[in-house]
Amino acid sequence: MEHQPTREKLYSTSKGYGFSPALQRTRKPFVVRNLITLVGLLTFTGSVYGYSLYAVQQDDFSDVPLPPAVQDITTEEK
Repeated sequence: MEHQPTREKLYSTSKGYGFSPALQRTRKPFVVRNLITLVGLLTFTGSVYGYSLYAVQQDDFSDVPLPPAVQDITTEEK
């Protein structure tokens, strides 16, 4: 009986790291679609982050009353 390599072994190098030529050929059709998805996700997250910073910068908290200052107990004992 001949020993058949597993499916995972066919797509990895003998040292266990890096891409074998078979894996590179397998991934090649998806490169453009993955890059478009990456750009879309980065654009979305960047715009949400930018909008939230812009929205917080506009807030005016001058109408919010501040609580009275609390005296420090350690200074009263001395």
